[in-house]
Amino acid sequence: MKAHVSLACWPGLRHEDAARHLATPPIEPCFGRLSTEHVQLVPQSMGRLDEAIVDLLRKAFPVTRFRLHANVRVLARHVMADLSNFAMHSGWFSQAARISQRLDAPAYTVHAGRRSQARLDEMLDNARRCADLFGCPVGVEGHYPTPQDTWLVSSWEEYRMVFESGVPYALDLSHLHIVATHSGRREEALVAEMLACERCLEIHVSANDGRGDRHEVCGEPPWWFSLLDGAHPAAVLFSEGNHRREGSAA
Repeated sequence: MKAHVSLACWPGLRHEDAARHLATPPIEPCFGRLSTEHVQLVPQSMGRLDEAIVDLLRKAFPVTRFRLHANVRVLARHVMADLSNFAMHSGWFSQAARISQRLDAPAYTVHAGRRSQARLDEMLDNARRCADLFGCPVGVEGHYPTPQDTWLVSSWEEYRMVFESGVPYALDLSHLHIVATHSGRREEALVAEMLACERCLEIHVSANDGRGDRHEVCGEPPWWFSLLDGAHPAAVLFSEGNHRREGSAA
C-alpha cells in the first residue's frame, strides 16, 4: 500500500521548512519512497499555518493534496483542540475549517480527546458537527491507554464503539500497538474490519515499543503490516515516522 508524507516526519520545523523536504521524499524500509500525492499538515510543525503559507504551499506543490491533522496551529496561540472540547474551542475550529477549505482538503482528522471533557457519545456527536463545519469528512483518531486513563478511545472496546457508530475515523496503527501491548491481546479481526471499511479515511503508521507513542520509522514489518493488504482503496496511508531523530531505523 502506498505510504504518503506527513510533516510529522520532520517535527520542530516550520511548516514551509518541513515542506521543502517534499522535493526529495524519504525512503522507509517497510514502505519505500513516500508519496507526496497527499501530505498531512500537523501540530508538530512550528509557527502559525495561515492563509499566506497555505497559498505558498499550494503554489509550490500544485499536484499535492494537503490536509490538516489534529490541532495544527492556525491561531496566534497554540490551542489543544480536539473532539472532546469542540464547543470550548469554537474559534480554533472555525479558523481551521477556513484553512482546510482554502487548501481544498479532501478530509480532516482529529483526536478524540480527554475522557474528563466528554462522554464517548458526546465526542462522536462533536465529530458530526465538525464535519458540517468543515464541509468535508471528519475522522476520529483514537488514542491508547495511560496510567491515568486520560484518553477517550483507548481500549479495544472503545475502538469497536467508534467503528459501530457510523462516524468516519483515522486508524493509527502505532496507537493500536500500545493498546495491544497493554491489553495483552491483538484484535486483528477488528483491525482488519476497520481498515477495510469505507469510513476509514486515513491510516497512520510509525513504530514504538508498545509503551509510548514514539513516532519511530518502521524498520521492519510490525504485526499489523500484513493487514494493510485488505485496507479500503480510498483510505490514505500516512507515515508519521520521525526522520529527524538520530538513530532512526531509517
